[in-house]
Amino acid sequence: MSTNARTHRSRRLVAAAALGVVALGGLLAVPAQAASAEGAPQGTLAVRAPATVGFAGQPVAFTETVTNTGTETTTYALVLQTETEPGTPPHAITIDYKDPANGTWKSVPLDFYGGESDVTYNGTINGITVAAGKSVKLDMRIGAPMGLPHDGASNGGFRSITLGSRLTEPGSWPKLDERFAKIGVDSISTSLAHVPATAVAGGEPIEFDAVLTNPTPSAYVNLGNVLFTDPHATVQVRAADGRWTTLKKVSNSDPDGKPGVYLQGRDSSIGAHKITVTRVRVAYDAATPLGATKINPCVFVNEGAPFRGTTMCAQGGTVTVVAPSKGSGTSGTSGTSGTSGASGSGTKQGAGSASGTTSGAGAKPVTDTAPVTDTAVVAAPAAPAAPAAPVAGELAATGSRAGSGVLPAALAAGLATLGAGAVLLGRRLRRRA
Repeated sequence: MSTNARTHRSRRLVAAAALGVVALGGLLAVPAQAASAEGAPQGTLAVRAPATVGFAGQPVAFTETVTNTGTETTTYALVLQTETEPGTPPHAITIDYKDPANGTWKSVPLDFYGGESDVTYNGTINGITVAAGKSVKLDMRIGAPMGLPHDGASNGGFRSITLGSRLTEPGSWPKLDERFAKIGVDSISTSLAHVPATAVAGGEPIEFDAVLTNPTPSAYVNLGNVLFTDPHATVQVRAADGRWTTLKKVSNSDPDGKPGVYLQGRDSSIGAHKITVTRVRVAYDAATPLGATKINPCVFVNEGAPFRGTTMCAQGGTVTVVAPSKGSGTSGTSGTSGTSGASGSGTKQGAGSASGTTSGAGAKPVTDTAPVTDTAVVAAPAAPAAPAAPVAGELAATGSRAGSGVLPAALAAGLATLGAGAVLLGRRLRRRA
């Protein structure tokens, strides 16, 4: 980190220390005069920050340890600051700590400062009393919820969080010790696998897998895993017992938007480092316009109105709806089609693994012998420590593989028909100098 950058952060941390008001265990700031009369207070700080957190996910645990290297019992203040990129909205960062006095979790009140070059949140924990030669370890949590429950931010985002921690004596300056940690930001992603290339209007339904991947250490709650389809389509999901359930179509206020269905219901959840695979069946009625139609997956976190919240979408599959042949009402499934949204770096066409759909001539049709992948949860791969920068014009935060981007950007052209409810994260983030 450059000297200028440190000085810049230090000045803001000075201001944060002056504004710190939260008490630890009900103790208020101790005046500087209360420190040891035999000399200036001494102390060191050790920070074990998480490598990554999940974008719009729940907070992740970490620790900060205060050690009193002096000869007298001393009460310290811990000044905290997060720095993120321009475009970070209010209520995007949270920090909690466990009160050593009673073991309860408390939020650190954070002041939001939106600057031209960066955005900071500042807060202070006061009243950390440590005996001479001893240490106190604070259990803490940091998260990037991107809004409040059922009020997720619809724009903004960042690739990483710089956490600055400064140990001081309350009411005095300069610092006793400080540490900076870089925390990566990754995201859940959604994708489709094994989407058939064709379907027959009024014929048999087509089947495929919807894959929700969470490679992050954050759990996700208040989650809506949504599939957008043609208004003439009927969507079903298969339960673990093999029964199919028809899902209710939901529309928002956009008259041109496609209806969506919640694959696991509204306000669902997914654990850290998990993958959910749902077997889906889609049938097109006889009145469906013939030709290409899209099936697009999106994830919404902390929705207020339907399809309005922190949004992460992926390019889905394209199905060609054809007329039934004479004397036949069966579905045409020769070949599979679609692209995976599991990679933020662009479209992927491959061999039809659970993270992408197959494409190309000569592909085998999907049949009843396809692997049974009812809604299930399995372990997900570890999250990358340093997500790549977003590509202008890409969709928000749908890639969760190594090297994928996790930042909101404009919806891809193929998703334009979803309507304004899904076109929420269009802000392009400027690259840092």
